[in-house]
Amino acid sequence: MKKLLAIAIAASTPMMAQADLLFTVEAGANFWNVEADGDAGDAELGKDGLDLESQTSNVLFVSFEHPVPVIPNIKIQKTDLDLSGDGTASYEFLNITYMGDTSSQFDLSHTDLTLYWGVPLPIPFFDINFGLTARQFDGIVSVTDKTTSNTEEQDLDFVLPMGYLNVDFDSHIGIYGRAELNAIAYDGNSMTDTTFAVGYTLPLPIPMVDVNIEAGHRMISLKTDEDSTDIDINADVSGMFAGLNVSIGL
Repeated sequence: MKKLLAIAIAASTPMMAQADLLFTVEAGANFWNVEADGDAGDAELGKDGLDLESQTSNVLFVSFEHPVPVIPNIKIQKTDLDLSGDGTASYEFLNITYMGDTSSQFDLSHTDLTLYWGVPLPIPFFDINFGLTARQFDGIVSVTDKTTSNTEEQDLDFVLPMGYLNVDFDSHIGIYGRAELNAIAYDGNSMTDTTFAVGYTLPLPIPMVDVNIEAGHRMISLKTDEDSTDIDINADVSGMFAGLNVSIGL
């Protein structure tokens, strides 16, 4: 959105002035309606196991872009992703067999720090960025036996490096599209985080400011190897989201 304005200014502004003028700050929030599918250990995440309920999660982000080619742009995003449920089926989790009623928590909340660069190619209507994401997890997977009050849990507190790719499409009539991917695979473990969105830039008479509304779908797919992570997870968390973001270019 703002990059098209930056390109237009760059075409008629001396390079020394660009360093002072051409940057964009963007911040936004969305509400993500999440459902979980798959399994953790021998426990299904759906109705035949942990019975995790769908939940509306909050996603907040802020990004800063500038025209210096070597220095990366920065994006910070926080995702609250804490699912819970009450199950009744028989299953094994963390080497404990559960036969009765249980309560469970599947918390994949995380904060992303992404450093990225724009592809310096004049592709009409498209803006392509690539980089690296450090994803800090601060969550837990746990099950409590309601009969014995025994709780087994596994902390999810680690940093995961991921590759980052973003493609934006701008129609020049206010409507835009966005596709975003964070991904990594190693030693039988993998995670992909994909987002697809469409949005509309409101026609507000405010120079250098864009207010955008958007909606889309996000899915996180997680697969772990018990030999390297102490827990075997093969799960998807996904759902539709809607949000608002504001960008300011100077």
